[in-house]
Amino acid sequence: MFTHKPIKIAIDGPVGSGKGTLALELAKKLNALYVNTGSMYRELALACLRDNVDMKDGNKILETLEKNSIEIKSTEKGIRAILNGEDVSEEIFKPVVSKASANVAVFPQVRKAMVIRQRKIAEDAIKSIKSVVMEGRDITTDVLPDADIKIYLTADIKVRAQRRLEQFEDKGIKAQFDDVLKDLQERDRQDMQRTASPLRIVGDAVVIDTTNDTIDQTVDKVIEKLKEKNLV
Repeated sequence: MFTHKPIKIAIDGPVGSGKGTLALELAKKLNALYVNTGSMYRELALACLRDNVDMKDGNKILETLEKNSIEIKSTEKGIRAILNGEDVSEEIFKPVVSKASANVAVFPQVRKAMVIRQRKIAEDAIKSIKSVVMEGRDITTDVLPDADIKIYLTADIKVRAQRRLEQFEDKGIKAQFDDVLKDLQERDRQDMQRTASPLRIVGDAVVIDTTNDTIDQTVDKVIEKLKEKNLV
């Protein structure tokens, strides 16, 4: 399936709503660039942990962002997170990094710098005549407010917690459901209540509840919306 022209698809939603899986599948179908902005914050968090940066000091975190190379690359092994040339795709999903990523993401100066980087990634893709599918928690509101289509995914929090637990298990990370659920509740609170680019639903977003959907059903719903807009 090909688009008539390069397009920008913005996907937001809380942890475990299915953003990453949807974005990746859409990118495959549309031969588009897939960008997981959450991984960029995770890479930054890992860099801060390695350098023993004070997680309460936004300026120090910004300095860490500026002096480290944070990349998302498509390889034979799939989409990989590359920090200073090192593949950290597995390490960034460890619980300690997940918690730290929520902390580094609350600072306005850090988010502003990240938004600039993420917009450039999208702009470079469009210039090279390639569509982009970007997912995160402020894509429709701040990173790609001019996206051709904006999608907000949601799901029951217990379903999201179970999905998250399965992700951890797939990566060999041991976790308990109750702990994952508690972490998600706290992450939702942080994402929705932070002053810098809080997670919210924009007025022109297509809202999809994935609680009872398979990934194929969710993808089909988005493809139908793209067809309605004459984008594919």
